Amino acid sequence: MRPPTEPWIPSPRTASWDYSGSGDLEELEPCPVRNLPYGYAYVPVLYLAAFVVGLLGNSFVVWLLAGRRGPRRLVDTFVLHLAAADLGLVLTLPLWAVAAARGGRWPFGEGLCKLSGFALAGTRCAGALLLAGLSVDRYLAVVKLLEARLLRTPRCALAACCGVWAAALLAGLPSLAYRRLQPLPGGRGSQCGEEPSDAFQVLSLLLLLLTCVLPLGVSLVCYCLISRRLRRPPRPGRARRNSLRIIFAVEGAFVGSWLPFGVLRAVFHLARLGALPLPCGLLLALRWGLSIATCLAFVNSCANPLIYLLLDRSFRARAWREVCGRSDRPGRRGSSASSLSRDDSSVFRSPPGSSERARTANAGPALL
Repeated sequence: MRPPTEPWIPSPRTASWDYSGSGDLEELEPCPVRNLPYGYAYVPVLYLAAFVVGLLGNSFVVWLLAGRRGPRRLVDTFVLHLAAADLGLVLTLPLWAVAAARGGRWPFGEGLCKLSGFALAGTRCAGALLLAGLSVDRYLAVVKLLEARLLRTPRCALAACCGVWAAALLAGLPSLAYRRLQPLPGGRGSQCGEEPSDAFQVLSLLLLLLTCVLPLGVSLVCYCLISRRLRRPPRPGRARRNSLRIIFAVEGAFVGSWLPFGVLRAVFHLARLGALPLPCGLLLALRWGLSIATCLAFVNSCANPLIYLLLDRSFRARAWREVCGRSDRPGRRGSSASSLSRDDSSVFRSPPGSSERARTANAGPALL
């Protein structure tokens, strides 16, 4: 038996790690570790709660924006696709909840194992890139208002979103190739995990850099430039500042949820490659940290509708009308979202009508 202080370097026979946080990370004989205490009880509950809230909330956002008649604002396009990406992640949560409740055993077969991993990797990439695109759009709207008129068009926004989904599909391909069912120690069934090959570790590190670190860096630079512009006169009105606050909250929730997961996954891949030897104590901390970070990342799939509900009064008003069964009839108004307030602080306000365009022609385009 190796002493507990001796560094751990993964071997090719090391069992894999799975996204549910229940997979084995090492050979049990030389460096035994324990599962997250009571994780089999509260992790499934957390996943199922996120599934219910995320399914209802993101479906409502998609219905609200996809069913809107008339011209669609640029921010609508990014928010709509962001809700669709969250839905893709939400639909996998019941599978991971069942696996977590069964101590990591995957009962759904290798096909769903690969598809679930593909959905997770793709939606994580799509979320980061869509938020980066949204931050660039906000930068152009606030800092480069006049110079960016040719770039800030519906066609460019749709092309950017199509490019994001193409990149997300490519980011999910390694999961289709390298994820498979692997036996758990002691003959306790199979888990859905990744092959511990060096090629996959290097590829995963590269994908983390390109689909997580780089987009978050772009977003950070854009929002720093926007914040500097907001401190200089002439300052935008209160409504426009409120709309930026909503988008900042969405970005902050994504960073706070996915950054710990990305950092710990990078440490894990480096350990697998032998570049970062770990003593048993740090190995246990990494295992538990990844379990907690995975929960936090999964819960982010239901965060955006809650942010809209708390900070956007138009979204709150429309949600209240739908819950109470008092939504307006589609034929009575020109827009399916016409019951929303015309407040510029809303991400979900209706596009301005012809009379409003006449009043705002001399004031420049709206922030959103």
